[in-house]
Amino acid sequence: MMELLPSVASAEQINLGAAIDSLGEWPYLHIDMEDGNFVPNITFGMKTVKAICGHAEGKRVDVHMMATNPVQYLEGLAECGVAMACAHIEALEYPLLFLEEAKRLGMEAGLALNFKTPIEAFEPFSDAADYLLVMTSEPDGRGQLLSDYAVQKAIRAAKRYPRVYTDGGIDENTLQRLAEGNLCGAVLGRLAFSCDSPDKKLSALAARFK
Repeated sequence: MMELLPSVASAEQINLGAAIDSLGEWPYLHIDMEDGNFVPNITFGMKTVKAICGHAEGKRVDVHMMATNPVQYLEGLAECGVAMACAHIEALEYPLLFLEEAKRLGMEAGLALNFKTPIEAFEPFSDAADYLLVMTSEPDGRGQLLSDYAVQKAIRAAKRYPRVYTDGGIDENTLQRLAEGNLCGAVLGRLAFSCDSPDKKLSALAARFK
C-alpha cells in the first residue's frame, strides 16, 4: 500500500495543533523545511518543527529540507524523533556525508530531486540512500502546478529503485497513476487538508489506492 504523507505546510497555519489533530490516528506526517534561499518560500524553522513533532507524538514524521545547508538541521531533527530526513541533492556538495550523518543519528536518509534534475543524478548515491523523493512540481511559493513530465519521471524512477516517493501538486488522478506505477508513497498537501475531515479523506484514499 502506498504511504500517504500529509504535509502540514498545506494546513491552516494559524493553528497547526488543530491541523495535526484533524489527522486523527493517521500514522504519517510530512514536514517541509523551506529556508527562503534554496526555494522562494519560507515554512518552518527548528523551533516550530520541534513543536510540531511534540504535538504529533506517535506519528511517523518525515522531514523534507529545501534548504541551502540541510546538514545543520540533522542533529535537531534526530532529537525531535524524526524518522526520515531528506535533502535536495542540488543543495549538497557531499551527498554521501549527509546520508551518513543522518543514519548515524538514527534516521532514514533520503535525497530529493528537483523538477529539472535527471534521475541519473541519484544513481551514484542510490546504494547509500534509503529512499528517493522526486518533485513533481517546482516550488514557487504561489501554489504548486503539477508537471506531467515529472510524474512520468517518478514512475520511471520507481522501476529502478525500491523506495521512491513523490511530492508536489498531487491530486486524485495523479495518485491513481502513481499507485499503478508502484510508487512507495506520495506527499499530499491540499488534497489532504483542503477538506473538513482530513483523517477520513486519507483513509478513503488509502482504501482506494491500496
